[in-house]
Amino acid sequence: MADPGDLLLRWVSEQGAGTLSDLKQGMWWLAARHCPDIEPGAPGRWLRDALSLAHMDIGWHNRRWCAAPPALTRLPQARGLAVLTGSRTAAFEARLTQVVQDGLVELFRVPSTRPPRDIPLPVSLIVQFDDEAGLVGWAAELGVSYTPCFALQGAALLPPLGLEVRTSKPEFGKPLEQYDLDRREYQPVRSPRGDGLYRLKRRDSKRVCQVLRDGEWYETSHELGVYSVLESQSRDADVLRWLPEKDCGRERYGTLYVDWGYPLPDLHRRVAVMCSGLAPRINAHAENLAYDNVPKIVAVKIADSLGQHLGENDE
Repeated sequence: MADPGDLLLRWVSEQGAGTLSDLKQGMWWLAARHCPDIEPGAPGRWLRDALSLAHMDIGWHNRRWCAAPPALTRLPQARGLAVLTGSRTAAFEARLTQVVQDGLVELFRVPSTRPPRDIPLPVSLIVQFDDEAGLVGWAAELGVSYTPCFALQGAALLPPLGLEVRTSKPEFGKPLEQYDLDRREYQPVRSPRGDGLYRLKRRDSKRVCQVLRDGEWYETSHELGVYSVLESQSRDADVLRWLPEKDCGRERYGTLYVDWGYPLPDLHRRVAVMCSGLAPRINAHAENLAYDNVPKIVAVKIADSLGQHLGENDE
């Protein structure tokens, strides 16, 4: 029997698209059968990891999702390695098995480690190849799109941080929470207490995040809201750090560390994940996430896009 993470990706792939509420119900049903001790927030974390691994795309605003088409992309300077992302229907898996048997490339199924109370992630499909021309031909034979290196291309296109979507202020007397940057959590407040990131429920029961800045309200995501507040306060927060590898010739590649409470937005996270093809490592003791094989130029572009200084990790 397939592992729960692979089984869930198969189900998502065969479904193709739908609402987040229906998807989460299906995830809870699967978890009850295979992962009975998962935490309440586990489905949300699985969805964000699946999005980062380019298996699916999610519209958080309209609460819908769709499976991403299969794609192949090289990992940056990873000694002839690429990652195969996207949906995995039964038909696609059968075709993949047949194409791999032809022997043009070697395929490795690599797991991403997650805590016991999280829903397991699907294994990453890492492809080892001899030359790029052969890899392009293999992708064509498999019938998937090929991108030379999404991590480098995506990093170059990261947009600058900004608040654009204006919205109305929260209704007076309705439940309201403000994000505490130091505690890294939302705290209930009776009314807005000046500029900052707030969370509330709208009349349609959707939970939204809004930033108050200079008397104007802007709708945003939690992740972008956190960095918008950091930037506006001119805080040298040092929440993003990068540590180079120690191997000779690998000094320009290393690990990007992101502190808990300051999660990367969806696109930034996908760029970081596509440097290794694996979900970030969770460092509970240090309270951060670690993204491996990240070129320094990519780490700098992520930090610059979020209005942050890239610090040096001392681990």
